[in-house]
Amino acid sequence: MCHYNLFRHADRTELICAVPEVRPVPAFITGPPWSFVGRVGDHADVSSGFDHQSAEVSVNYNGFYLFQLINASDLKAWVDRNHKERPREIQPLRMVAG
Repeated sequence: MCHYNLFRHADRTELICAVPEVRPVPAFITGPPWSFVGRVGDHADVSSGFDHQSAEVSVNYNGFYLFQLINASDLKAWVDRNHKERPREIQPLRMVAG
């Protein structure tokens, strides 16, 4: 499993785009209405709303995983947990022209 950068849509805050850290960020994410909100790693389980298996399938076809949160507090829990377990310097994101 890999770690994902998470982006949230400003107008539809339940809409999240997860992009593997090893992949370039899609062009539609490069600015408003999308913003970077954190990272999620291997520890997120299916019951919390982030499904690594679905993410892997989606990334193989699209290069990203777009999903809707049922419980908005899940995102904060994932990001907080990942920050505690994997502290590091924030790396610049690679953008893809589209």
